[in-house]
Amino acid sequence: MAIQTTKKFKHDYATYDKPYFRLVTHLPADGNSTPVDCVMYESKKAYQANSGSITTLPFYVSNVSCSIDNNGADVVSKYLLYVTEYVAEELNTLYPTSGFTVVGIPTV
Repeated sequence: MAIQTTKKFKHDYATYDKPYFRLVTHLPADGNSTPVDCVMYESKKAYQANSGSITTLPFYVSNVSCSIDNNGADVVSKYLLYVTEYVAEELNTLYPTSGFTVVGIPTV
């Protein structure tokens, strides 16, 4: 579960050139929303090299209106794609000048 920026990203008075985000889900306490940590790395290469993260942005993904009518390869991939797309939409709302695309989810 990952999100790649397509443009420059401004956060905390710094500008990053296409950072890479990995998502870490946690078990929902009540079943209504899934807590997700959106961990930001300088790049995919920095993530793969096990470099330290820049920041972590917390999100809560609503499970109440969960739709899995997407192109995930199987039930698990459909849910993970739903979570990742939800976070990407939230990032687009918070940072409208940066583009975000979902990567790393098996699709059909």
